[in-house]
Amino acid sequence: MATFSPAPRRTARYASIGLSPSPPRQGLGRRTRAGSTQPQSRISTPARRGSLAPVRDDDSIMSGSGMDVDDDSSEIFERGLKAETVFSKSKEMTVTFYAQLPVEVRQALRNADFFREGYTGDVDPTTGFAVVASLETCFVWKYSQALTGTPTCYIFGCPHDDSPPPMTTPFHALVPYGLQREPGLIVSSNIGQIRFWDSIGMGLAGGDNFSYSALNLEQGEHVTSLTRADPQTYIISTSVGRLFRLSLTSSGGKYHLSNHVFSRPSSSLSLTRLLPGFWSVQELQPQRGNINAVAICDLTRDASGRVVWALVDTRLQQWNMSIEGWEELLLEEDIGEQTRLAVREHFPNAPRDDVELDLELLDLKMQGPNDMVLLVSFAGQEDDSSMEAAMHPRRMYAILSMRHLPGVFQILKVQAVPYQSTSSSGAPMHPRLQIVVPEKLVAVQFGDTVTICAQENEYMDRLELKSSTDRTLGVGVIGNEHSILVLTAATMMKTTVDMDEVARFHPETGRANLIKSTMTKAILYGSLPENPLHFSFPPEVDEEALMSGAEHLSEAVLESDPEVVRAHHDLSSQMSGRKDRLSFLIKFINDNSVLTKMAQRSRQTLATDAEKLYAAHQLWLRHNELLHAGHTQRTLQKAVQHYMTAIGEGYHEDGIRAFLRLRVRDLGGLLPHIAELVRVSSTSMNGNPSEIIPQANQIILTILQSAFNYREYNLGVYGITLPMINPWTSLPNVIETLNELFKLTTQLVEAPSGDSDTANVKKLPKSQLPELASCLFKCIQERLDWLGSTAAANETGAERERSELDEKFRQLRPEILETLRRNDFANDAFRLAEDYHDFRSLASLCHKGKVYPPQENPNAARIEAYIDKFKEAFTTELHQWYIEHGELRTMFAQDHSGYLDLFFADHKHPGISWIHDLGRGRYADASQALRTESEHATELASKHLMLSIGKLSHLAQLHEGEASVSQDVLDAFHDGLDFVAVHETLIEDLRSALASVRTRQSLEMQIETIAKEKASNLAGRKAFYNVFKFFVRRLLQGKALSVEDMAELLSLKDNRNREEDYAAALHLLARAENLPSARRLSAFKNVWRRIFVHDDWNMIRQTTGVTDQELNERLRSTALYAALQAIAHKKNRPEGYKLTPTEALDRPSQNEIALRWPSMSPEEVAAIEVDYERDCRTLHDLELEGIYQSMEQLVENDVGQS
Repeated sequence: MATFSPAPRRTARYASIGLSPSPPRQGLGRRTRAGSTQPQSRISTPARRGSLAPVRDDDSIMSGSGMDVDDDSSEIFERGLKAETVFSKSKEMTVTFYAQLPVEVRQALRNADFFREGYTGDVDPTTGFAVVASLETCFVWKYSQALTGTPTCYIFGCPHDDSPPPMTTPFHALVPYGLQREPGLIVSSNIGQIRFWDSIGMGLAGGDNFSYSALNLEQGEHVTSLTRADPQTYIISTSVGRLFRLSLTSSGGKYHLSNHVFSRPSSSLSLTRLLPGFWSVQELQPQRGNINAVAICDLTRDASGRVVWALVDTRLQQWNMSIEGWEELLLEEDIGEQTRLAVREHFPNAPRDDVELDLELLDLKMQGPNDMVLLVSFAGQEDDSSMEAAMHPRRMYAILSMRHLPGVFQILKVQAVPYQSTSSSGAPMHPRLQIVVPEKLVAVQFGDTVTICAQENEYMDRLELKSSTDRTLGVGVIGNEHSILVLTAATMMKTTVDMDEVARFHPETGRANLIKSTMTKAILYGSLPENPLHFSFPPEVDEEALMSGAEHLSEAVLESDPEVVRAHHDLSSQMSGRKDRLSFLIKFINDNSVLTKMAQRSRQTLATDAEKLYAAHQLWLRHNELLHAGHTQRTLQKAVQHYMTAIGEGYHEDGIRAFLRLRVRDLGGLLPHIAELVRVSSTSMNGNPSEIIPQANQIILTILQSAFNYREYNLGVYGITLPMINPWTSLPNVIETLNELFKLTTQLVEAPSGDSDTANVKKLPKSQLPELASCLFKCIQERLDWLGSTAAANETGAERERSELDEKFRQLRPEILETLRRNDFANDAFRLAEDYHDFRSLASLCHKGKVYPPQENPNAARIEAYIDKFKEAFTTELHQWYIEHGELRTMFAQDHSGYLDLFFADHKHPGISWIHDLGRGRYADASQALRTESEHATELASKHLMLSIGKLSHLAQLHEGEASVSQDVLDAFHDGLDFVAVHETLIEDLRSALASVRTRQSLEMQIETIAKEKASNLAGRKAFYNVFKFFVRRLLQGKALSVEDMAELLSLKDNRNREEDYAAALHLLARAENLPSARRLSAFKNVWRRIFVHDDWNMIRQTTGVTDQELNERLRSTALYAALQAIAHKKNRPEGYKLTPTEALDRPSQNEIALRWPSMSPEEVAAIEVDYERDCRTLHDLELEGIYQSMEQLVENDVGQS
């Protein structure tokens, strides 16, 4: 039994961050408690963490419920507790109420301020008594007596200095006399004033009958501990490194207490005195320093004294305390350096600098003759970015197992203690180390916590006090029971450790089990108002263990594990209790500030479990209401039975209750069974879809809506970062089930009804349509969010599924929204379209009635509201809708010019935007739009109109103050209008073939007549003949041909009297810059080939009796001459603009023909190829190279003369 003062402190090491310097040193330079001369340790109780605001948990909105308890818990203990009351229980450790405190002690401690008033205490199993002492009063009582009644309290006055430092406490030790007599009491003040009571019974008479003695202390020297070595011997240590021996002797039936400082024996008759230089040995002298702890080894048989160990700063002293009454220092060694090395090796983040590490050796206990346990503390590594952390450096604690061998101290093991403190923590006290089971289990007492640490493995646990007005006062070890008694300011608890379970602790699973055990205890016992314990995670909690433990506990709650869920016949109450368990679990995690240590997937697992339980509870409440009202919900019963049978648990008598007790985690697995029941009812002859479908809708909506509501309300509580990871509420089978239910419900509602009864039956399913649609949209969007997240990027097939689902959603939305509108739920349709920003559907819904004029549209105000709210996002789809549905007049009738500008800037519609540009006076833009659109116009009249208006718009810039206009643009319009003129001239020429026809002909008859008249040269080339008719048909239909098609037609027709049309074809192709060069070259070859074969060269080459003038005239009358003459003055000729007969022999391949005529069948392509080959053979047989050269010379001469 020993009592200690707080351990010494050293100079502050944080001046570099701007903290005030340390106060002046007193005595031998030891730091003391604020305003006192008594040394103090850097230990304190952690400040209480702020609690997370509790969240409501009722039938409408869900949450975690708070479990706060009034700090003034002493009243609870005054009312009395049963001995079997459990405060905490795990496989390894059970904490129960043991005994009440005496009334006098409770009264003294009730209003004590432990931050200003010093209190100390002890539980002494040797005597069966407990002690609590303040500066002036010492209370002693037999704690075992409190088990059966109110214990007798003995009260004594304590010696103390006239001007004691704040927080000063006396040192006390009970004197055991055996079972037949009450113990005595020794009390010492901090300055060595000692009172001794022969029997504590004197406390009943005021305690004035005591013997007094005083230690001969130096100036500034203070007592640091009082330790019982045996019933007759006690040791007092001081702050300057001195040890005093208190000896209890009996004389005349009374006990007397004497003291002397530790010293070697002195004998005037000793040989060393007579012969000092012969036998003398160098005598060890103890170094001065603060003694933090004293440990005494057991007296061995035949020993001449006890071995006493003293912990002096960072040194260990070994003394021989002789039974003859003298003491001798055997060794003194500084173990600071090897302790620092061991600490840094075990704690890699410990500061490297010795000053920053600030190692303190706090307590020492012996486990054998040479084995000892050392409690140390050191400064934790702080986050440099946190000024607040730097101002309140953590103190971390560790246990070192050491062995003393001859000449050396060996550190066998270093273990972390699950406790940390800061300089701003609660009531300070010197941490005390207790050996519970030698070499197997130790306990460490802090101001607000008692930690339990196994020495053979990594098992550890702790008892943390809940109330800020409570504190630990003493710990007593009951060795034969593997138990400790913990004395606090409110009660006395008994902690029993199952050493077999501790021995079975496995590091791989044990950490997670410890975390789970902590949370389980918090759930089961943390809410009890009479429980003095506060449950929290140990410092540096392992992240993987935290997540695994939390998930296992959550699963256990969902599965109604009897270890965490109490059995209850009332399922509503049982489920409410389980909800409270999960709410308390996340609250506990938040209160301990460890949520950030949990991965997002783990957080979402806990949130998912909680939302499933909430949804299941809501489902049961609805089902219960229906049962109470006399309605049977056979759909739910059948679906649950099918599910339970499918998993091999169909033997339950009450399937629904069994499912909700045991299988809530697979709540989503119930949905496919519900969908199957609906399918069967809709397809079978005996089905009753009008009953099954509404019930199925209600079940699924209850489940999903409740889950969504809970999740949205508790996102912050669980620290969820959206999107959810593969959420159960939007799995593909859930989406398919909802989609199918919506379709079947729509069919049921829209089916013709012949009587009022049928119409009434449809009211409920009809009313469910908006909720079904909303839920379906939410599920699909949630799935899309997940599939589009970075977390799903590595999922196989995620991108393909996202693309397919997105397309499906795009197609489903307008269909579902139209269904809602059709069934009188237009407002719901509009709301959904707004919520999901489906502006295309919004535009469509806004124009289901009268569209023009826009002011008479019943949704005109809604359209304006959407424009104000969504701006360009909505107007883009609105204008697109107008264009797609031919409502241009409505679009231009509205005053949204600014949005039209933005729309046409991003969406090119030159065929429409030019109207808006003209209206806004942007003639250049209108001109450009018309020119661009005219190039793709398929109607000749439209093309002509666009080019004409475009040219005028271009010229209109001159009237708007422009000095000039672009000549290139003007030339482009001229070329376009010339091309239109070619169309008109050609059409007029073709129609001339109909002048002799007197009867009305169909289009096909007109085409045939024109072909016979104007393409007689194609009579033997059927494929070209059909191509000619195809082009004629398009012209007669008012279509505009492309340049390539026009060149083809001009060169195919019979040009006996219109040889210049060949040249026109060449000129058109030369200006066709948008035509691919290979296609244009092929077109040039086709035209030149037809030019070459147009004339009768055999007749021309018959020169017998023909003059040169006549021959030249023959050549000048050919199509070749006309073509060469037409291109003679052209510069920048494109490839193919002028070709020789040999160059024109190259015909297009079948693939090129297929690309040129994509609508033709393979047979038609082959026929075209045959005609090309025929033309090429004809040209080849004519052998025109010589004539071509003569023709070139003739043209050059004629052009030069002109």
